[in-house]
This record gives sequence, structure tokens and C-alpha cells, in this order.
Amino acid sequence: MGQHAGRIRAVAALCVSAALAVPAAALALQQQTQQQDAATVREQAAMREQVLRAMETQSRREPSSSIDTQALRDALNQRAQTGQQTPGAAAPGTQEPERDAQGRPVSPIDWNSAATDMRRDIARMNQGTPSTFVPTQPPPRVPAFTNTPPTELARPRLPVLLPLETEPTATRGEEEGGGVAGMMFFASDYFYSASFHRRGIMYQITGTRIVHAVENSAAIAGQYMAMTDPQGQLVTRTEYGQELSFNRYGAAYTLLIACSSPDENAECRDENTIRAFAGRLVVAGGSPEGLPPRRQVPGRQP
Repeated sequence: MGQHAGRIRAVAALCVSAALAVPAAALALQQQTQQQDAATVREQAAMREQVLRAMETQSRREPSSSIDTQALRDALNQRAQTGQQTPGAAAPGTQEPERDAQGRPVSPIDWNSAATDMRRDIARMNQGTPSTFVPTQPPPRVPAFTNTPPTELARPRLPVLLPLETEPTATRGEEEGGGVAGMMFFASDYFYSASFHRRGIMYQITGTRIVHAVENSAAIAGQYMAMTDPQGQLVTRTEYGQELSFNRYGAAYTLLIACSSPDENAECRDENTIRAFAGRLVVAGGSPEGLPPRRQVPGRQP
């Protein structure tokens, strides 16, 4: 009887030790995650400051080239009254457009406006302390990249718009296993794409300077502008969700939300979801000079 009671006490003590060890292990993992998160935040912040300096340097070299929307509308009306210009003909006094490695024209960027907005957005991110938001939520941050280092923020030669998020984000949808916390980011000289998943919805933003086609019909161009809202945004329904497009700083941006069953997901169907996504965008990167080409690993396809 005494031996049996002793074994019971030993098992009970082991259970208590195990129960205490689980919270300790969880706490250690949480602390490690917080340390890694803090390091990533510092790297992202340092990279943002670096690209901001590059933007401001470029803006001092070149005069502001901000686009006057009303002037553009007036020009379209004038073209409609006087006839179309010859396709491909450059306007008098204009310079030959910059081109990418494939010879495609790329639009000029208003780096002065981008730098001004980025300085404002950095101040906004620096003010994002827990005390200024709901205590149970983390401060708004651009989700960390999981597939590439923060230095890739400087690769795209256009302002990189990314969202400030307070809710958890994942690299894959729950039906695909969830992936890991964070966001996927892919960049080239004149294009970038970022995406993440949350509550069954995939969020994506792309930006580009590449001019794929020039609309020479003033009537069609005017119709497109008439369809946009006062912020210059156009929202359309897609088979899997919604799409929002707009131009800013001379670059074209497209936001996409998609889910496997949009008719069963009210959040995916709600236009406010994608407009709120657009409202969370900040200038988080991009630089006039970009980065050197990536080194190719021998034996690996580019």
C-alpha cells in the first residue's frame, strides 16, 4: 500500500512538473518570437530610412512631376475636340521615355511626392505604440516578409505601397495549411507584388511602372476616368472577389481580394473590405536607383 501511494505521489509530481514546463516552454517561445519580430521591425525601419534618403536625393535632382488630374481631363477633352494624336508620336518638347531591359517604356515617377508621403507614413508608423491603440491588439505594422530580406524594399524603382495591419496575417490560406505568419514579397526593377491571407481571404497588391499599352482614344480614356471615384480608384467585381486599381506618383497599382467561395463570404463580397485595404496603404519602400541584379546560384534557374 505504501509503495502504491508513493508511485501515485511520484506520478502526481511528474504531472505537476510537466504542467509547469508547458507554460515555461510557451513563454520561452513567445519571447523568442517577440525578439525575432523586434529584430525584423528594426531591419524594416532601417531600410525605410535608407530608401527615404534615396527618394529625397532624387527629388532634389529632378523637379516635381506631380500629375494634375484636372489638367489631364482638360487635355482629354481637347483631344476629343481636335482629333487623336498619331499613335506612338511623342508630344513636342517631351523626352524619350525610359525603357526597361525588354525595351518597354516605363512611366516617370514623382519622387518628390513619394518622399513627402513616406516621411509622413514613417512618422505614423513610429507613433504606432500599444498605448495608442486597443491594448489587446499589436500596433499597426507592415507584415514581415517571410521569403526575402527587408533589403528587397529598395529593389523596385517605384514607390512600394504596403498595408499597415493589426490583425495576424499568414502566407497561405487556412485551407492550404496556413503557412507561416507574415507576408510574401516579390520584386523586380519596375514591378513588385505582395500578398497575405486572413480569414479565408487572399489579399494582394501589385505595382508597376511598365506601360503595357497606350490608350489613344480620348473617348475611352475619358470614360475610364469618369468611372473612377474622387480618389481616382476603380473597384470591380471578379469571379473570386474584388479588384481595385488606381494610379499614384506615376505608377499603376492594383489591389485584389479573392476567396474560394465569394458568394458564401460576406467580407469577400463587401466593397468596404477592399477599400479599407487601400486605406491602410503606406509608402514602405522603393528607390530611384534600385538594387544590383541578384546573384544567380550556379546550377539554379533564374
